[in-house]
Amino acid sequence: MKRFHYLLLAAVLALLTACGGGMSARDYLTENVAYWNGTTSTVQQWTVGPQSEQLQRALQEGKGLGTFKFALGNARKEQQDRLVSIDQMPPSDDAKDLHQKLRTYVQTAEELFGVLLQIAELPDGYSQEQIAPMAEKLTAIGERMDVEMQSLSDAQDAYAKQHRINLQKH
Repeated sequence: MKRFHYLLLAAVLALLTACGGGMSARDYLTENVAYWNGTTSTVQQWTVGPQSEQLQRALQEGKGLGTFKFALGNARKEQQDRLVSIDQMPPSDDAKDLHQKLRTYVQTAEELFGVLLQIAELPDGYSQEQIAPMAEKLTAIGERMDVEMQSLSDAQDAYAKQHRINLQKH
């Protein structure tokens, strides 16, 4: 009887190993797209949404930037938490490039919020010399994010096609 239990355990382990024990391609892609959508949504709130409008107004007035620290800190923390979650979602071999593209995109979003936080820490009446380097960084990050987002989108589409998954993005 003892031998039977060992054989049964070995068979279950072999089955789990053969199945990969991880996510299916569909589940992985669903998670990948969900992280992408969440990141994009948060970024858009601060780049084209209502938060952006308020921030732009404060920048034009040259005061009140400190009121954005808490919300920007939360947005940055959200990206940091996403990175931790992404790292806990190991990809299959054929999804490693897709996984890295997602991680890079979220990491760039975290960097964006880091610079926005630096801007929020500027004192009222800040000078152009104080904000210019941060504005240049934001421009570079924005350009990089556009390229990374397109690259990630293309990789998601290719992965979906490879696994015959009907991909719907929001």
